[in-house]
Amino acid sequence: MVHLSVLYKTTRLQRMLMPLSAHSSIVACSADASTLLTQRHRAHSQLNQSKSHVPLVLAAPTNFSTSLLHTNATRFKSTTSTSNIDSMESIDKFREREEQREREYEERKSTEEAQTEDEAKTAKINAIRAQILEAALPHVPTLGWTRDAIAKGAEEAGFPSVVHGMFPDGGYALVAYFYGKCNDEVVRRLQEETQNGKLAVGDPLDFLVRAVRTRLEMVLPYKAQWSQALALIALPKNAANSLAQVLTLVDDICYYAGDRSVDFGWYTRRIGLATIMKMTELFMLQDSSADHANTWEFLRNRMDEAVQIQSILSETEGMTHSFTRSFNSAFITARNILGVDYRRR
Repeated sequence: MVHLSVLYKTTRLQRMLMPLSAHSSIVACSADASTLLTQRHRAHSQLNQSKSHVPLVLAAPTNFSTSLLHTNATRFKSTTSTSNIDSMESIDKFREREEQREREYEERKSTEEAQTEDEAKTAKINAIRAQILEAALPHVPTLGWTRDAIAKGAEEAGFPSVVHGMFPDGGYALVAYFYGKCNDEVVRRLQEETQNGKLAVGDPLDFLVRAVRTRLEMVLPYKAQWSQALALIALPKNAANSLAQVLTLVDDICYYAGDRSVDFGWYTRRIGLATIMKMTELFMLQDSSADHANTWEFLRNRMDEAVQIQSILSETEGMTHSFTRSFNSAFITARNILGVDYRRR
């Protein structure tokens, strides 16, 4: 009975303890579960924080860098695009400028080549003309200053006689050639005597007389036909060129005689010398004295008179201005006929 009572009490005690045990187990389990859940939550939170923190730290700069790179890329693209446009415009302008320069160069080159070619042709034609006229001079005593003499000279120079058509002025072309040739020869001798104007002349009056005499003596071989030449020179269409040849010669003679002045005497001496030379030329055509002694005496006397007139005029102020205007106009007209690029020989 005792054992049964004890068993009964034990069983009853167990029954009483079973709910508490279960509740304790449940509570323990709940506590454990709560602890586990808390740990898991903490771990999850830490994991989330670590995940969110690290990407935020890394992602933020990454996003900023990406945005910055995108902005810089946009700016670079815009700048590059603008730069490319400017570069294209600069290249186009450079190309256009270079093409323009090349065109101008080609045009200038073509013009220069054409000019050089024209000058070569002109020089060749002038050489042929001079050759023909030189060959025609020996025929002047028999044929005069005519086209016939030019045609004869062309035949002797190896050209057909029809080339006299190259001389539209006819016989005057032969006269002008002879006149210019004689002037060049006189200037050449004056240059040799004065060493191209470097040596001073001892007696200027004597120097002028000798220069004019030298020039007139060149006409003597054609004295019989020279009146015909003077008639051609006097023609209105030829007078201007003839005046230029005379004034150029007297200017050269005065220059090498030592006359470098720019005063009133510059004009009077040249006009006076030209007048004396033409007067002596006409006197020579009528002179029959031996070696034309009377002609050279006439020349000397006219030179002495010119010196006296020069002294008188230089003392008269009113006439000085009047003559200066007249002589200046004459020389300017002659120089314009010769051309603006006239240079002393």
